[in-house]
Amino acid sequence: MSKKIAFLGLGTMGGAMANNITKAGYEVNGYDPFEQACQKAQKNGINIFSSPAEACKDVDVILSSVPETDDVSEAYLGEKGALISASEDTVCFDLSTITPEGSIKIAEEAKRKGVFFLDTPVSGSAPHAIEGTLAIMVGGDKKGLEKHKDVLEVIGESVHYIGENGAGLKMKLVTNHVFSGHLAVFAEALSLGKKAGLDANTIMEFLKNSVIPKMLTYKGTPLAEKDYTPTFRTNLMLKDLRMITAMAEDLKMPIPISAITRQIYMSAAALGYGDSDQNAILEFFDKSGAIQE
Repeated sequence: MSKKIAFLGLGTMGGAMANNITKAGYEVNGYDPFEQACQKAQKNGINIFSSPAEACKDVDVILSSVPETDDVSEAYLGEKGALISASEDTVCFDLSTITPEGSIKIAEEAKRKGVFFLDTPVSGSAPHAIEGTLAIMVGGDKKGLEKHKDVLEVIGESVHYIGENGAGLKMKLVTNHVFSGHLAVFAEALSLGKKAGLDANTIMEFLKNSVIPKMLTYKGTPLAEKDYTPTFRTNLMLKDLRMITAMAEDLKMPIPISAITRQIYMSAAALGYGDSDQNAILEFFDKSGAIQE
């Protein structure tokens, strides 16, 4: 490969991604403040440097994966930061999960130097980084993405352009909002089921083969398009939520997420959507947030 890459942050996630890029035939310069991470990366064929500025000199693409907004800022804007040595037209893909505002600030500083800085957070954890099956969300200059998309395709199974700088990170926060909420609901449901005398593994095996994993497939587009054609009415789910509440009360089992969910469905019904599809609970959130469409 003719492209030369710099990778800042060689920890669990960054190290795995940098290793995959090296395996794909790219020459990779690396930097990490921790010696152990550097030693491991060096064994995997990565050229180790003592600062971001040194690692990023004369490269085509800079990638970074570090924990916090301040860490990204230091890596690019610090006294020995990447932007000191980065050549004009260098494209930077920041894979970290940081604040959109912090990322936009770095992008603006990079632009003054003729460098393209894109927020490219990933969906997935260490196993996906190792396997190269991450999903990547991109915010920033689209031409910069297209020029070096091949590098991202080494570490990700899919690359999605979301919009301008900051959009990738906003998408990541929305994604983690969904993930954390799902996991909390699964945990609450699992505890309720066990309290009711069901086996934990039996619960999960059934759920995996039920409609649950297919929810986005058949509910996602109608929800986005505000299609409330009834397939299962809001009032019918309210009836089920009443029974769920009664069972939990009998078992003396707290189910706070379900309690909040019931209030959301009740609010949608109060807004006049009781006989609409349960997708109409979106109206509760849109009206509460004063979203204009």
